[in-house]
Amino acid sequence: MSLKDLLSNLANGAYDGERIDNEESGVSWGFYIDKGTPVQYQEGKSSKFFNGKENERIPGTRTEERFDTDEKKDTFFKKYGYLHSMFDDHREVMDYSREYYENRNKKK
Repeated sequence: MSLKDLLSNLANGAYDGERIDNEESGVSWGFYIDKGTPVQYQEGKSSKFFNGKENERIPGTRTEERFDTDEKKDTFFKKYGYLHSMFDDHREVMDYSREYYENRNKKK
């Protein structure tokens, strides 16, 4: 499947709702696709303090990178399309990513 077809599927919402989340040592990170735009996020450790009545949680700083141009979406599909937990139902994305990594390794 070509990049044009993948971008068309992405724009039509075929991959919306796909996500992968990870947490290690209190730091959360992952990817999700929202309204045709892939997003990579990272959220730092949260903290707690006692306000005199109860514990309050303050969420960590959250950063997001949006893959909002066709060039960035191509990079997203190439670099992260192999993720089984995210694209297991979309073999065309996994094949596109695999082809990218195979060609990259041949050049070395």
